[in-house]
Amino acid sequence: MSSKSKQARQKKNQPKKQKGKGRKGKKKQKKVDKFAKVYSKQKKSVPVRDLYQVMRWPKYIKIQRQRKVLMKRLRVPPAINQFTNTLERNTAYQLFTLLSKYSPETKKQKKTRLQKVAESKVIGDNVKSKKPLTVKYGINHVTSLVERKKAKLVIIAHDVDPIELVVWLPALCRKMGIPYCIVKGKARLGKVVHKKTATALALTDVKQQDKNAFAKIIDICMPKFNDNVETRTKWGGGVLSSKARKAIEKNLESSQLSKKLMQEQKIRERIIKEKLEQQRLEEEAQKKKEEEAKNGKPEADKTEDKKNEKKNTKK
Repeated sequence: MSSKSKQARQKKNQPKKQKGKGRKGKKKQKKVDKFAKVYSKQKKSVPVRDLYQVMRWPKYIKIQRQRKVLMKRLRVPPAINQFTNTLERNTAYQLFTLLSKYSPETKKQKKTRLQKVAESKVIGDNVKSKKPLTVKYGINHVTSLVERKKAKLVIIAHDVDPIELVVWLPALCRKMGIPYCIVKGKARLGKVVHKKTATALALTDVKQQDKNAFAKIIDICMPKFNDNVETRTKWGGGVLSSKARKAIEKNLESSQLSKKLMQEQKIRERIIKEKLEQQRLEEEAQKKKEEEAKNGKPEADKTEDKKNEKKNTKK
């Protein structure tokens, strides 16, 4: 096999150089999404859009939002509106730190406590185990404590549903002279008592070391909730939407414009009347002058001449 035929075969096997792929002819390829739909003839990808309004939300979220909007738009009576007045963040933090110390024992803790009591009885030691001082929960239990005036502080959740479960409790607390406060989050109250949610909690007593902190919280709660007449009588809601507010502003602007136009129109009419009056007076003065010019002397001069003639005849 000759060297020429070998060279020809090697050239055939080598890959062909593509045109425009050298250093000068190199072009960066654009990254194109394979799955992006193309609608135009120019083959442009679809622009990114905000699909917040188009998104299909779950039903419970829709109901939440609709309720919130309704509570803003409609006129809310004071008995329900008072639940919007909640405890401030710092005082709420202090309150929940205090409540965490008095959270009720779990099933395991209770079991171990009772087992120890039973063991002591078997041995012969008559050890009496007192129930630990804890937060009381459950709406019926809390109301009975309030009615018997055993509760020292009542904590109510602001988002209880239906609100009829709790709407009468602030009035009962005020009647019995027991301090109460409204706190954000029934779930937060439930966490204290190892439940999902809790409508209301009550503290019957606290330990000696926590009495100062407890007294400070009561000093804040009494003027803010028990003695605050404004929150009990204030109606809520009645807030218009941005669309309605813009329409009202537009109407006001149009009415103001119309008033301005009316005023300008009146000023114009007054100016026109004054001009017409001035023209009329000028025309009358001109007519008089023309008449005087026709008669020769004015009438005033003629009367003076007659008076002078009479004087001369008398002399």
